[in-house]
Parts: sequence; C-alpha cells; structure tokens
Amino acid sequence: MKSSWKHVYPWLKTAVLNLDSVDNLLRQVVEKMSIAFDVECLLWVGMEQGSADALRVYGTPEAVSKCAANLGFASSPISPTAEGEQPPDKRVAQAFHPRSLPTWLLDQQNLPQLKQLDSGDLVIPVTSRGTFPETESRDISSITNPLQFVLQLSRSFAALPIAEIVSHTALHHSPNALQPSSVTQIRGWSPQEIESIEVICSQIGLAYSALYWRQRLEQSRQQSALIGRISRLLNSTLNPDEIVGRIVAELGYGLQCDRSILVNLSQQPISILSVWDHSDRELPSLTDYQVNQGDWQNVIEMFMHGGASYLQIGSHEPEPDPLQAWLKTIGVLSVLLVPLFIQEEFFGAVALLSYQSDRVYLLDELQTVRQVADQAAIALTNAQHYQSLWHKKEVLLRQNSTLQQEILRDDLTQLMNRRSLERELEQLSTKAVWTIQPTFSVIVCDIDYFKLINDAHGHLIGDEVLHSLAQRLQSQLRRGTPAYRYGGEEFVIILTETALNKAIDVAERLRTTIRNTPFQTKIGFVDVTASFGVAQQDAITDQSAWDVLQRADRALYEAKRQGRDRVQAIEPSSQEQPLSK
Repeated sequence: MKSSWKHVYPWLKTAVLNLDSVDNLLRQVVEKMSIAFDVECLLWVGMEQGSADALRVYGTPEAVSKCAANLGFASSPISPTAEGEQPPDKRVAQAFHPRSLPTWLLDQQNLPQLKQLDSGDLVIPVTSRGTFPETESRDISSITNPLQFVLQLSRSFAALPIAEIVSHTALHHSPNALQPSSVTQIRGWSPQEIESIEVICSQIGLAYSALYWRQRLEQSRQQSALIGRISRLLNSTLNPDEIVGRIVAELGYGLQCDRSILVNLSQQPISILSVWDHSDRELPSLTDYQVNQGDWQNVIEMFMHGGASYLQIGSHEPEPDPLQAWLKTIGVLSVLLVPLFIQEEFFGAVALLSYQSDRVYLLDELQTVRQVADQAAIALTNAQHYQSLWHKKEVLLRQNSTLQQEILRDDLTQLMNRRSLERELEQLSTKAVWTIQPTFSVIVCDIDYFKLINDAHGHLIGDEVLHSLAQRLQSQLRRGTPAYRYGGEEFVIILTETALNKAIDVAERLRTTIRNTPFQTKIGFVDVTASFGVAQQDAITDQSAWDVLQRADRALYEAKRQGRDRVQAIEPSSQEQPLSK
C-alpha cells in the first residue's frame, strides 16, 4: 500500500479549527491512522506533564486489549459514548489510564527515536520539535523539548517491504562535529510509508499543541471565572449554609465532574453536608449507602498530619483499601479529595466524584479546587459564627411561602431558573464593583409563535420543544456560561467579559442553530425559529444589571416587530436606535 500524508493532511488542516478538545483530536488520530495504513494503533500521551497520573493511552480495541494483556492488567477503557453505548466499529478509539509502562516507552522518554520493537511494532515519538530521527545531524543530548506523544503501529510485516532509515549517533564530546550515520532496517514498511508517517506525526504534533494550549487557556478562563463567582458568593447576603451549597455546585459544574460533595470528617458519625449532581447523569443516591468512619480513617489521618494536600483515588485497585471498596460499592471510578481546615483545625474534605471515567485532574485544576476549598472553609467559619442568626432567618423563610422557592434549576428545561437569574443580576449589580468589573452583555431569546405550537399540537409537545430548545441553547455556549429560563418561552443569557459585537455574534449563532435543525417530538419534527435582543452594560448610564436586561428586552421587542427570526441590539450610548443582524 502506498500511503501518503495527503490522505490525512486535509483533515489535520481543519482539526484545530473544528475539534473542541485534545481528547477528540487524539481519538480521531487513532482512527485515521488505523484506516490509512491498515494497522492496529496505540497513542501514548501525557508524558510532557511529568506525572504518571496524566499518562493516557488511546487505541483501537484490539491494540488496547493486547497492550493491557502484555502489561499484566485488564484495561478499563474510557468510553467515548454514553454509558452502555459502545460502537461496534473495530476502528473506534478507546482510551484508558495504564497502571504500568513498557520498558521501551521509558527509553523513548530519555532518547526519542523512531524504531521497530522486537514485536514488529513501529514506534514514532513526537516532541514539540518534531519527529525522530531527523535527517540533519545534531546532538541528541541537547534536546530539552518534552515528549508530546508516542505513536505505536502494529501490522503483519513478514511478507512486506523493508525500509532503510538513516539514523545518527550523537557525539557528546563534540556537539559541532559531523556525526556518523547508520542504516536501520524497518521490516513491513516502505520508505514512502515511513516518510508519510513522519510528516503526518509532525502535523499532528502541531495540531496537538494548538488544541492543548487553546484548551488550557479556556480552562484557565473558566477557572478564573469560577473563583470570581465564588468570591461574590462570599460577599453576598445569602445564608452561609446556602453559600456552601452554591460553592459545591459551582465547583462541580465548573470542573464538570459527575458529583461534588462536602463531607464533614471531624465528627462521628461522618456526615455529607452538601451534594451537587450533574443534571445529565443518573446517579445512585448517597442516602442509600452508609458512610462509615473506618472507611475514611486512613484519609483522615493523612490529612490531619499534613501527609497530602490532595488525593486522587481510584476504585479499581486489585487490593483496595476500605475507602476504595466503598467507592466501588457506590459505583465511583475515581475521586479527588481536597482537605478543609477551619482556623487550622481539620474539618473535612471536598470530594469530586467521577462515575463515567477514571478522571485525572491537571495541576491548574488542582490549584483551583484548592482555592475553592479555602473559600468553602471561610463560608463554614461564617456559618459557625452566625449559626443562631441564620436559624432565625430560616424560621422566617418557612413562614413566608413566597420566599421558599430556592431551587436553582427549572424543572422542565433543566436550565437555571428565574430566581437564579435574579441572584446573578444582583451580584453583577454590586455597587462596589459596578464601575470596575469587566463589561458584560445580556441576550434575551423568545420563541416565535410559540402559542401556535401549543394550539396546534398541545402543551405536551410545546414542553418538548421548550426542553429541546433549552438544551440546544446551552450546548452552544462555552462551558461555565449558563442559560436561564426567564419565563414561559423566554430565555436569558449573561455573557461576562463580553462586548456588544461579540454578544451579537453569539446570538446569531444561537438563532441559526435553532432555525437550521427542526426539533424532534412525539408527533415528528417541528420547525422553530426564535428572535433575539442584545444589550451591553454601560457602567455610567446603567444603574444596575436590571437596566441592561430591560434594554435587551426592548431590542427583542424590536426584533419581533421587524418580522421575527432575527437578532436586534441596542447600543449603550444610543439606547433607542436598535442594530439589526
């Protein structure tokens, strides 16, 4: 087979623009390479992070099973689809965290070089500088670029051609000297294929770097926004108990774990103070399982004696300790534990639970969780100081039925509800930060002719449309940006650190997404359009975030008046002159 990098390169050119994560890129790399060269493929990544926990392997199912067997353990693939939906295609990539490393991979970390293993597998390492070996002479000992990933390709090679690869031997005593070369024979691969693979790997390395740093930048932005929201919570007038619950929810939602809990480990019996569950997950109730002090004793002693600033624990060990056994009982694959100290006294831990996969957190994510845990400790301190005051307030709240609706999400759409929107508007309106906070914009969305949908098909179909449209809106927003159900068929989105022109682009994207794809319902597909109004905060003329919302509402009215299915915006400096798009 005469493979060429041109078979894969068109996809690589668009990968950086169209793929949303490094994970998706690496899965597709495995599938593309497997098909292009008719091989079984493994991709070892995460070496550049310097942590064994960060190492992952992507591969075709047969290669994954063979790798696991060779290393002496049963693989635990990270499924690329929903639970119970494993695609039948043998080329669909799987991913897992290996429990041990092959010797040849350790050698590649010290001296990256293209080589063929005794098994016949072809190994191609890629650093940030490119693939190895290169045709030009250089001193390998001077390489400081980290190893990005290693590609391992396997196919039957007995009757296939032999490629002669020129490699260079480093002369450490004289870096500038001409280095002698040697010829390495690679069985089962033609020279053209080797050249193609090296070109492809070099391009994959560039795509990997671009997506990796884009993802890290976005994660950093989300984490900064998370810390900002939690800081505002601490300055709010909410009950400290409510603040703790919101902190746990913000942490779980911001880091996209399956479940986030705050557990009090300082008293007997152990108690779970707050729980947040991902809205898209069906998780077992923790109340069905007893939490025993003995299961947590090793963790408690380690934290109390300063033995760790955090713990990442998996439940798949062959000889689990009591906590790992308990985690396995409740269906948890891994957990991140960060201790909480109140006035230097150990109190408990924040726990991020993963039920879908064996989750590994990056260093900056760990730092964010640490900061959030410190904020939770402050809130708990306040809760202790003002416990009696908040108890009196709770009595008053129970006496007034209009103040009891504190649920954060709307039951039908699962978006944040109007009460949550009001809280966010109140936080954005804080006088101390009103004139110095980054500019934000508000988008108001209203379904066109929604009454006709209800009249023609009934309210149950209307509810299906509302739910589907809400989820479509949320899926188009960057992670950490919630959509709110304002009332009826009207929705609101607050875009922090976003100017008007960028907000208009977001609204137009949302409008197009709704218009272009009909909504599946029990009676079939229903065509839906929506109108949008957009406004930006003006710290001088606006007195509060409510003023911005009202201006966006006026822009929405203008979009309706001009024919619907359009985006209208009002400039802050000229509030009565809408802009259309």
